[in-house]
Amino acid sequence: MQNRYVADIGDYVKFAILRALSPGRRLGVVWWLFPDENHNKDGSHREYLQRSKEWGPFDRELFDVLATINKRQEYSLSAIENSGILPHAVFASERVPCDCLPFSERPLKRNQWLHRAKETVANCNLLFLDPDNGIASDKLKVTRRHAGKSVTIDELVCLSEKNHTIVVYHHQTFFKGGHIAEIHSLATRLRNAHLKVSGALRARPWAPRIFFILNGDDDLARRAENLGKIWAPHLMWYPEP
Repeated sequence: MQNRYVADIGDYVKFAILRALSPGRRLGVVWWLFPDENHNKDGSHREYLQRSKEWGPFDRELFDVLATINKRQEYSLSAIENSGILPHAVFASERVPCDCLPFSERPLKRNQWLHRAKETVANCNLLFLDPDNGIASDKLKVTRRHAGKSVTIDELVCLSEKNHTIVVYHHQTFFKGGHIAEIHSLATRLRNAHLKVSGALRARPWAPRIFFILNGDDDLARRAENLGKIWAPHLMWYPEP
């Protein structure tokens, strides 16, 4: 997550998903905040806010709040946290420690950061993890600065220790075999780490995104399936990929 993406189409989709999945549950959000990368022009697609009749009906309250944030150019996580769009949620907002020196200290600093975030959301039973890129490859080294844009499998295991239900974001890549093959590959890696993969929501607007649901129950799966129907063709549900 980066502050500069606040209120873009990715936010609209992910907050709509969380608003549909979280009623009756205690939501904890670990932002996985990464410093803004203003040197590039990726993301920040807010054109949908000019097309209210097309996009507003999916979640009118959410749409209007994000439109107000955009109008005021309040592109920060605090604007989201204070908006009320995720009522009663608990937020772990500390930035991922990816810039510390020497490089060798980054794994320790990151582990300490992760456990502080884990403690913040300890009383929540539905966690949302929002890494900028998503689930890390097996080859990624946490000593690298850009590792702050990903969540490792080991970190997912750590956060699921109390059998927490987790929704984790993944931005799809140029995976060999295509996007559906990538979903199956990631699901296999998650299962090999003894994580229960309950399903995945694939969002298609602008850039393909995946929201994996881990340790979910039947009620959560039904809500996700219903979301896929309401948001079709922009959102698709893949049960137990």
